[in-house]
Amino acid sequence: MNNSSDLLEHRGFVVFGAARSGLAAARLLAGLGKKVLLYDEAPAEKLADAKKQADAIGVALTDDSGELGFGRGWEVMILSPGIPTSHPVVALASEAGCVVRSELELGYLACRAPIAAITGTNGKTTVTHLLTHLIARAGNPVLMAGNVGRALCDAVLDPAAGRADARVVCEVSSYQLETIERFRPRVACVLNVTPDHLDRYGTFQNYVEAKGRITENQTAEDHLVLNADDAYCLSFTPRTHARVWRFSVRSPVVPGAFLRDDALVLSPGDDRPELPIMTRSEIPLPGLHNVQNVLAALCMAAAMRIDPRGMAESVRTFPPVPHRIEPVGEIDGVRFYNDSKATNLDSLEKALESLDVPIVLIAGGRDKGAPWTRLNDLVARRVKGLVLIGEAAPIGREAWGRIVPRVEDASDMCDAVRRAREMASPGDAVLLSPACASFDMYRNFEERGDHFRSIVAEMSEERTPHP
Repeated sequence: MNNSSDLLEHRGFVVFGAARSGLAAARLLAGLGKKVLLYDEAPAEKLADAKKQADAIGVALTDDSGELGFGRGWEVMILSPGIPTSHPVVALASEAGCVVRSELELGYLACRAPIAAITGTNGKTTVTHLLTHLIARAGNPVLMAGNVGRALCDAVLDPAAGRADARVVCEVSSYQLETIERFRPRVACVLNVTPDHLDRYGTFQNYVEAKGRITENQTAEDHLVLNADDAYCLSFTPRTHARVWRFSVRSPVVPGAFLRDDALVLSPGDDRPELPIMTRSEIPLPGLHNVQNVLAALCMAAAMRIDPRGMAESVRTFPPVPHRIEPVGEIDGVRFYNDSKATNLDSLEKALESLDVPIVLIAGGRDKGAPWTRLNDLVARRVKGLVLIGEAAPIGREAWGRIVPRVEDASDMCDAVRRAREMASPGDAVLLSPACASFDMYRNFEERGDHFRSIVAEMSEERTPHP
């Protein structure tokens, strides 16, 4: 284990949040013989499945904060990623002397394998999947975890994580980094930092500081990969003790990876020669931002001693990542793309720049506080039709209602897809790229994207002639 603190010496743990991460944390703690109470504020009827899982591992689940009884044996509170440290129940726990830590921290302390961690405003999921693919294709056992679907606490319980040559690739959000203590990835990466989650952090600088925590426990034995084209990423250089790698689409960097003309070049440093890996046209993912993602993954793989000779073929065989400009169907010559993972304006910007056809955009959800008007020029150039959904629909209409030829509000996702299809012509693209969180309509962005994909599939089936 990586346990270098006394966190796991405590006996009583409250786990706040009974979704994927919270249940995984409870399962891990119960397996370690700890006293565990699972707490969630959702009404009891929505916790039925979680209660079944909690019962199966012998853990009580409550939605009554009065049952928590801080100061009576509960020593630690483990937070699921979506729970802010400003939450009143978290404040009560802190005031009572409870140690408050993230599920990420708990998983790290119980993990035997070295961890490669990726954070950033955008691209985390793609790079996490791609690095996992590169490691697996090189013949190493690897587990993918974190903010990408499988909680780290669940991954460390996998027998494969105990193998001597195993690796864990972990997508890490700023939320998870807020309450770490000893979390130390052997290889860390910050892809980019642009305004996001301002509704939670208040200021952009607070958000930047949260991202920077990924490197605070790294040592000279570790590696930190940074985007050389992003000034906020580079600002983490003076604070780290790790060896810094950089990636760039603008200029050569050493050690690191960069784009020269049409070639992706790995430059490992230490007097080792540059290695042209592949051409940009060989990358199966659209957009310059995906060139950056590939460069970042190449740096991380090289820092993990993955043989670069197989990297090009690994990238060429990389499948599309769900919910990231994912092609999900074509109806009457109109292509449909699921970019539900685009929960901020920067992600939407990259999606709009990636498609070179007229776009009917479906956007909206729970707003995060960033100004939509900063994309006005791009939206005016690329978007022929706009369908707005969720709580942020009035914000979208105020920002873009006068610059897009046709704008409509939809009552739900089915209505949105129907309206978008009616606006589109053969050769166009319908793009779900909400630029907002999903929580006003769905449990998470995956559920939102899955629903969009299923609606497109049903519409496609309706258009398919049957004998």
